[in-house]
Amino acid sequence: MASEQLLTWEDIVHLPEKEMPELIDGRPYLRAAPRQRHGVVHGELQVGLRLGDPKLAMAWWIVVEPDVRLAQHRIVRPDLAAWRKESMPELTDDWPIDLRPDWVCEIASPSNSHYDRGPKSKVYLEAGIPWYWLADPQERTLEVYQNQGESWRYHGSFTDGDVVGLPPFDAAVLTMSELFGPLPKGWPGT
Repeated sequence: MASEQLLTWEDIVHLPEKEMPELIDGRPYLRAAPRQRHGVVHGELQVGLRLGDPKLAMAWWIVVEPDVRLAQHRIVRPDLAAWRKESMPELTDDWPIDLRPDWVCEIASPSNSHYDRGPKSKVYLEAGIPWYWLADPQERTLEVYQNQGESWRYHGSFTDGDVVGLPPFDAAVLTMSELFGPLPKGWPGT
């Protein structure tokens, strides 16, 4: 049996951007197109973080769907990623970004939740990314994890009714009900 070729950035960079896979240990992973609630959570997180703490923009770069090379065979595109300005003084136009983010957030969808919780979470942990948030629009939860070296330390899961400041952006207070948008018809309590 022939050994499997491990892909690198050079193998995928020529593809149209919308068709570029992420690489986890050299294997391609294609993500499904996001659904509407994914987009709502995406936008609300960006706005909520910036409005919740006006000083955030002075201390952090928050980037939407950057291509990040964590290792030769590990290239990811988190939904949101952030770098402290002390580690990245100027926002780079490098593609992919070769500097490990200080925070990543994935917004799960029914087709990729297992991927965000499994292989991708493991890659983030092994790369030393300090903070990982996982938002699930279907479940209306936001989970927060801190890297402890060998495992993720679970900080909690937050949902409708919760108004919280979450690490590493503690000063940015987020209202979970606003983050996930209006309750869908047929949802318990509607």
